[in-house]
Amino acid sequence: MRFKTGMGWRCCYDPETGLYTAEIGGGPNHDLYEITKEIFDRVDDPDVKRPTSLICEGRHLYMAVDDRCGPPYTVVLDSDYQKLCPWAKTKVSGTVWDEDMTDAAVEVFASEAKNRPQRRAKRAAREKRKAEEAAAQTKQETAETEAAPQSAAAPSAGGTPRANYHLTRFLPVLETDETLYDEENGYSDVIFRFMEELELACENEPENEGLQGMKRIFDQEESSPGYIFHHLDEIIRTLKALEAGQG
Repeated sequence: MRFKTGMGWRCCYDPETGLYTAEIGGGPNHDLYEITKEIFDRVDDPDVKRPTSLICEGRHLYMAVDDRCGPPYTVVLDSDYQKLCPWAKTKVSGTVWDEDMTDAAVEVFASEAKNRPQRRAKRAAREKRKAEEAAAQTKQETAETEAAPQSAAAPSAGGTPRANYHLTRFLPVLETDETLYDEENGYSDVIFRFMEELELACENEPENEGLQGMKRIFDQEESSPGYIFHHLDEIIRTLKALEAGQG
């Protein structure tokens, strides 16, 4: 590795990876950046009055702050920072921001705009994984329900028919998952799984108005894209009524 060092900063070029990286500060006050070859070449130029400002033009990877103006904290802007900067000795300070807070900061602050593509891609991957895990869990629970003795198809003590009971398992995801629909990618796998289960429930209980009402919402989607998403609250209310034995 090839290094350049100055007052309060250090830059590195790794010929094996072709990466240019840099750090400002150290210990509890520490910032890491991915920089360009142009920045690396210029950072020790005598005409550059503030090398740290030049480094800050790179992509921010990591920030640990303990300046005594408040509680110490750490922001991990790119979770791969240790792979990108294996030479840096980072020290986590205080509370580490969670993924949602970090995503929000990256979207708000113009100084972090270079992080938006990788943050958005990783968030999409997390949300897809979460949806797939929820769908798999629902599928497993549905299979277990359908494998139960036929007598279990009768209404439970709470009044919820077993034919639609498994639909209520979607409630936590429908109420909290913000990735169920977007204009670019459409609906997530969770919605399609719910649609399949709803079709089966409607066949089993053709007289159940709650189930048929939700099916009408899904049927409307074909002629009105986004219709399901805009009527999600109605679907959630219907599921809660089914869960309470009122549907």
